Amino acid sequence: MSDTTTIDPDLRQQVVDTICELLPRVLKREVSGASETTTLMDDLGMSSTTGLELVLELEDKLEREISVEDMGRDNFETVGSLADYVAGNLLPEE
Repeated sequence: MSDTTTIDPDLRQQVVDTICELLPRVLKREVSGASETTTLMDDLGMSSTTGLELVLELEDKLEREISVEDMGRDNFETVGSLADYVAGNLLPEE
């Protein structure tokens, strides 16, 4: 991804932390030791439905809307790749 230079590292870290915090709620089970290298589909068995739920929960928690137009399956590869996408695609606050 070429636009990672425009991502605020503090914001990205906040998104990583928020994703890890929300995983147990979204997956409805204990998730221990999740980090930005945790693969969402492989390690956690996340489905596209729970992925969407996670994005909605993230919007709620961050109090910002996320542009999902360009979001694809590969954005859900790891916690980090999802954080990269989210941090780079938050819509401006109104």
